[in-house]
Amino acid sequence: HMEWFRRPDGSFAISEIGARPPGAQIMKLMSYTTGVDMHEAWAELMVFGRFDAPERTYAAGAAFLRGQGQGRVVSIEGLDVAQEAVGQWVVEANLPGLGQSKAKGYEGEGYAIVRAPQTEQVREALRSIISNVEVRLA
Repeated sequence: HMEWFRRPDGSFAISEIGARPPGAQIMKLMSYTTGVDMHEAWAELMVFGRFDAPERTYAAGAAFLRGQGQGRVVSIEGLDVAQEAVGQWVVEANLPGLGQSKAKGYEGEGYAIVRAPQTEQVREALRSIISNVEVRLA
């Protein structure tokens, strides 16, 4: 796992290098694309030095549901529209709860993970979710 940033002058700054799985639902996404529990595969690599690279059989992506502003979640709009449009591709969702405080992390108050046979299907599903679902804070 490595995190880096490009500075305004074009140079790079490396902020983290670590032997740990990535965050932001990346391990879940890799698991959904391969059908392999990637946390288990990572543990096997760390303990036994073995990694059998799985084949990707699906495309997957995550939409992070982040409210704008400050306060607590007062409503979630557009879930019904997104569900009707792309519900068949949603394999996991962690929806914000009413009254939930604004999240401190960059992932926001919740997420939805989609999986489909083709990358374009995932792109369209994610576009639909982020275009229709709005988390309102107040």
